[in-house]
Amino acid sequence: MPHTLKKQAVTLVRVYTDDTHGHIGTMLDKLNARDDVIGATIFRGIAGFGAQGIYKSSLLDLSGHLPIVVEFYHSSDKADEVIQFIHEQIKNAHIISWQVNLSFEHLD
Repeated sequence: MPHTLKKQAVTLVRVYTDDTHGHIGTMLDKLNARDDVIGATIFRGIAGFGAQGIYKSSLLDLSGHLPIVVEFYHSSDKADEVIQFIHEQIKNAHIISWQVNLSFEHLD
């Protein structure tokens, strides 16, 4: 089967937060249940700083104060709706978003 490279304009969304209140798993479950978010990736930082100071981890530390970044992309018309949804789930989230081009292989 031939493959065609397709391009689509999407909005890349990045959520900066921490897991102080254990809300990341809940938010991920709710994003997954929406049926309109294709996928998300969560990155846990090993160090960071914010309004409450500097946080560092050791190999044995699973502190909830460490920085977490949730990243996903969505069609541009739905991204604002999902961003609003995330703000309702996480009170201490900082969210940035921007337009990007998604390239993917399409089976003809």
